[in-house]
Amino acid sequence: MIQLDYRAPPSELSAFVSAYYLFRTDEPVFHDIERADIAQFRVILEGEGDVVFGDGRRQAYFPVNIMGPRTKASRVEARGPAKVFGVGLLPAGWAAFTGLPADKHINSLMDGSAVFGQRALETLARLKQMESIDEMAALMNERAKNYAEGAEKVPYWFIRAVDHWLEERLSPELDDLEAATNLSRRQIERLARQVYGSPPKLLVRKYRALRTANAIAHGNGDWQDFIDQGYYDQSHCIREMKEFIGITPSAIRDHTSPLTSRTFDRSQLSGRIATLSAQT
Repeated sequence: MIQLDYRAPPSELSAFVSAYYLFRTDEPVFHDIERADIAQFRVILEGEGDVVFGDGRRQAYFPVNIMGPRTKASRVEARGPAKVFGVGLLPAGWAAFTGLPADKHINSLMDGSAVFGQRALETLARLKQMESIDEMAALMNERAKNYAEGAEKVPYWFIRAVDHWLEERLSPELDDLEAATNLSRRQIERLARQVYGSPPKLLVRKYRALRTANAIAHGNGDWQDFIDQGYYDQSHCIREMKEFIGITPSAIRDHTSPLTSRTFDRSQLSGRIATLSAQT
């Protein structure tokens, strides 16, 4: 019914890009849940559609889109046949390629041509002439070289500290991040909002849900196995899954959402993509 293929970025871009992906569906009308995720660069090659964010706001996709980090699951609706090429933007990628404060653009779409100018429309035209995801990824690798100046301004030290903090445990303590960064809580929150789009406490909840869902989707446990790692009880786990993944743990296990199920295939790139991306 749908096809979703992933490719890892080259090593020199692995700090900026989680993965490249190509989505296809032949269905005349397609709708499904999409989990809360990092920012995205998304190009509509065929078809058209809308995204309904977790707060109920609906936005139509532009030909070239920049989607900010999402703090809740959203719903995607497409009128097909549809083909979409995308790039997952890690915090460093968002900072380098857009230069925008992430917290001002959470749960929203921006017109990519308004941010990147004529270059975005040229990229769209080139991508439409291509068939394979490998060709498309190669073009994006080439285009990324234009953002060397933006990459110099990225706070890599802070991103490494936060990523490591989130990777180590499902429910890390903020005291540990303070010790790792030698920053106050207020300073940490300000930088986290700017780069990740959310304060640390929300990041913990989001990535705990994403990592738990990923484990369940791959048959590596059920909600009961995670109760002592930050969930108070079954009801709490279900609420968190529905908020950030959009479906319950049992629905994740049973693969009731085709799109959600296939997004977890990104984990197959483990060792070639950022650790936190592989865990989610």
